[in-house]
Amino acid sequence: MEGWIIQINLENYFLRTLVIVVGMSLAMIAVALGIIYLFETGLPMPAPLIFLIFAVLFILGTTFFEGRGAVHPWSLIGGAASSIAVTFIVTSITGGILYAATGGLSAIPVGTILYSLSACMIVSMVTLKFASYKLQYT
Repeated sequence: MEGWIIQINLENYFLRTLVIVVGMSLAMIAVALGIIYLFETGLPMPAPLIFLIFAVLFILGTTFFEGRGAVHPWSLIGGAASSIAVTFIVTSITGGILYAATGGLSAIPVGTILYSLSACMIVSMVTLKFASYKLQYT
């Protein structure tokens, strides 16, 4: 038997927006659960792997900012700041997935999870509309 293939027609504006917003909100929930995981059990990945992720992102971030016209010290600072942020997000999402997979969600009431998901969906929609507006008019 062949594997299942899920196809979503993202030409529909409403469906595309819903998929993006739900994805962003699930990522936010995973980050929150990852922070809980970090405080309860420690790092979800080995420290050398986290540092490798930081190093690769630092190179990519510095190159990105240099390509956008940043002068030498500011491209390094921008690369460092963006790589710290993205490394933290990747580490937190990994911790959130591990937290959910190891049964950590059972300690959180279903109502709290639904409230959190709906709040994150609202924040994601506002963020998406703000970002699309800024990209359209700048």
